Amino acid sequence: MTTKVENILLLSTIERKQQPQDEHEIFFDLKNNSLDYTTRQRYPYILKRLIKPINQRCLYKHLLLWVILFGCLFILAAPLALHFSYALPTVKSRTIPLNEFSEERARDFYPNLTQYGPRVSNTRADYLTRAFLISEIDRVRAMAQPNIRFELSLQNFSVVKTNDLQNIAVRVSNSNSSPNAPCLMLAVHYDSVEFSPGGSDDGSGVTILLEVLSNLISDPTITFSQVNLIILFTAAEEMSMEGAKIFISDHKWVNDIRRFMNIDSTGGHEKAILYRVKPSQLIKDYAHVPRPHANVIGDDILGATGSDTDYSIFTRHGSLPGYDFAYYLDGYNYHTLIDRPSIVEIGALQHLGENILALSRSILLGKVDIELPVNIFDDEDLVYFDILGRHLITYTKTTSVIVQSILIGLTILIGIVVIVIDHLWYRRYSSSDNSSFSIYFYFNYPLILRIIFIVLFLLCYLLSIIFGILFALLIALITSKLRPLSWYGNSTLPVFLYGLPCLIGIILVEALWSCLRRSILSKYPKKNPMELNTINYIDRNCFNFERHLALLLFFAFLMSISIYLGFRSLYVFLLWSIFLCPIYLIIIVIEFSFRWMKKHVVILFNEQGWYWLFVPYIVTLIPLIHTLEMTSRLVRLAIPMMGRASISAIRFPQDLLICALVVIPAAIFFVIFIPNIQRTLNYSRTLILLAISCLIVFVIACTRQPFNSTHPKIIDVAHSSRVVYKLLNTNHFPTEIPVYSSHASIQLESMDLLNLSPTLDEISRRTSLTLNNRECSSSTSCSFDDAFNRTMPFKQVELTSIDRYNNYRFTFRHASSYQIDVTSSYVVNFNVHNSSVKPRMETIVDVQTSNPSYAFDIQITLHRCDLQDSPFLQSLTKHLPHIVMWGHGSCRSLKDELNLTVNF
Repeated sequence: MTTKVENILLLSTIERKQQPQDEHEIFFDLKNNSLDYTTRQRYPYILKRLIKPINQRCLYKHLLLWVILFGCLFILAAPLALHFSYALPTVKSRTIPLNEFSEERARDFYPNLTQYGPRVSNTRADYLTRAFLISEIDRVRAMAQPNIRFELSLQNFSVVKTNDLQNIAVRVSNSNSSPNAPCLMLAVHYDSVEFSPGGSDDGSGVTILLEVLSNLISDPTITFSQVNLIILFTAAEEMSMEGAKIFISDHKWVNDIRRFMNIDSTGGHEKAILYRVKPSQLIKDYAHVPRPHANVIGDDILGATGSDTDYSIFTRHGSLPGYDFAYYLDGYNYHTLIDRPSIVEIGALQHLGENILALSRSILLGKVDIELPVNIFDDEDLVYFDILGRHLITYTKTTSVIVQSILIGLTILIGIVVIVIDHLWYRRYSSSDNSSFSIYFYFNYPLILRIIFIVLFLLCYLLSIIFGILFALLIALITSKLRPLSWYGNSTLPVFLYGLPCLIGIILVEALWSCLRRSILSKYPKKNPMELNTINYIDRNCFNFERHLALLLFFAFLMSISIYLGFRSLYVFLLWSIFLCPIYLIIIVIEFSFRWMKKHVVILFNEQGWYWLFVPYIVTLIPLIHTLEMTSRLVRLAIPMMGRASISAIRFPQDLLICALVVIPAAIFFVIFIPNIQRTLNYSRTLILLAISCLIVFVIACTRQPFNSTHPKIIDVAHSSRVVYKLLNTNHFPTEIPVYSSHASIQLESMDLLNLSPTLDEISRRTSLTLNNRECSSSTSCSFDDAFNRTMPFKQVELTSIDRYNNYRFTFRHASSYQIDVTSSYVVNFNVHNSSVKPRMETIVDVQTSNPSYAFDIQITLHRCDLQDSPFLQSLTKHLPHIVMWGHGSCRSLKDELNLTVNF
């Protein structure tokens, strides 16, 4: 169908009192008499307009726009981003060949690994775990071919106040290989924290490495002659990575290591990611694994999580090149008693195990050159990210800068060329150009007006994004005061809670900008003053080029920021731009070419420029899929961290951080549709609908309970007791020393930085325990008396003997403990007679003083972390499953001190 403009009128609003005509009635007499508006009925009330629109065709256009947006984009993009990205492989049976990774076989290690309880350094479970690991190494050794050599290294060490720690390392080589052959090291830590079984952190890594060791030994193609294999189980990782520090500084094999892979967990239980890699060139070797899952953002954000891994020690202190793998999603169980093997998702071990095995096999078979000179390692950082966990995209920062510079240059160049040629063309053919879609037809100074509108559209986009983000942050600040952490445990809720206010803010700016545009357009008409419908028509149809060129300039601005800052994480700007800019520029050139050749574009849906309605949905599909995927990953990583914000650098409302993670990528997505919003939407109606939706979501957020047994509230609990014994005089030996004073208390701290008082009230109400002498040093830290029948660990203090040389022997009888610290005042020398006995229930201290008239003190501190030693913690665990204790790398939750004062 061909539409021909037969008559165009610029109507004055002077002396026109009647209802204004519809825009197409003003401008067109179509040959087929098909009008845009089929009814003249007006509905003055907003609610009636919401229920029954003025115009069915207009409604159809609006519905088409949003159906495509939500139907085509989100219904297609969301499943692709969320399902395929998180999809896990099928678990392989334990009956498959031993040279293939089997999750079932890996999970068979869990019972022996976790049956002894939390593997806290220097505890019973720690010692038994060491024995289990050594027995498994011996079992695999028995499977090996006669020419395969095993060297077991048990590296014993001590750190401050903790001794008898042990790294376990095994080197697998060929009997014919050189003693200094290059090595691949696979590393995990086998310790866990208080209360935690360590199913994910780092039981998942231990089970994977034991299975991978068996796979590699059973592979007949791997001889270990060119490259040796080192398997390292570090101790005391939860104590500031002390085991890795000792290994790097003292072990004889360190100089032979050419590559390493470290496996850890932040408590997540789904798909593991390649968090970090150094140097970044090594990512090219990882790209060939079956299911790559990596993103350069991990390098930038790990420091903000408040956690670290042995990888940092290997790379910074040892200058070793390698990989850091970690489970990271939904880490609500991190360092808590719910970190059980059962929380590790079925298929999660299979996914990481297959990737580790494939990469290890490539290195051991010599397919990867591990003898590269050191000077190439830091020549250039690579940008890398995976697409739906299937394919890995890699390119250099130089490539990124070149591509972005080309896109910026093309955008500016084509924009200028089109404006100049169109202006020259109009000046030549102005008499024959009667297009109602050209601003040259309506205005004086059209070239100046066009340039002004490009600048104003660009400013509008920037202001829309800024105001949208600020409005969402305002809502986040309000929720942080009314219901902080309302989204905790639900990664979908913040998307709507903060995404809707962001969209409202953007549309508010657009509504104000539309008023400004109308004001500008009304000032420079060629003929009579324009009627409102005329201005609306011109605004809607005559500035498509300016709108979309300004949009491209906006993305050129983002790319300029990316180039200037140089952050690899800003690759997202290039990802959006590389799909958006070329297609938009091509359409602009084709559109103006048709105009200059005086050819008509086919009209669909009775809409001139209908292709601008569809192009945004097509070009944004792939970047939207990746952006949804990345936003989901970041939100699912960040939300559990907010429950333990006290250990990170976060000192502002956590709602603001989650809001920023949601609305920044959302704003980039929304800005692409601003041109269509300007052309097609009724602002007031849309704002009302969005406001109602936002209010509903806000009410849901403020009324839901964020904590339950799967995503619990985390508190730090510290029992402490102090008992004082005084010995003033004695005439016979042995003699029992009496208790002078004692006191016991419990200190609680809210890890999520929320007010602790409501939690204490709930604990008292649900457990029927009275919290006596409750005192709070801050809103997040309180203490009260430990009056819950906890058995005090110190049973008896005895002066066993004394001789004429002022040598004293004291016997302290107490509860069984592996960690017993003994100190004294500076005026005496002492020796713990039975210090090598662990655990022990009796500590014998020999004291020598230079002068019998000197008074002296002996202090003994017992550290324990058994849940059974605290009636309070047992009651808390039983009655409040949605509250769990935070675990430390050493026993700190139950600390009992004894002070003996001797003054004859």
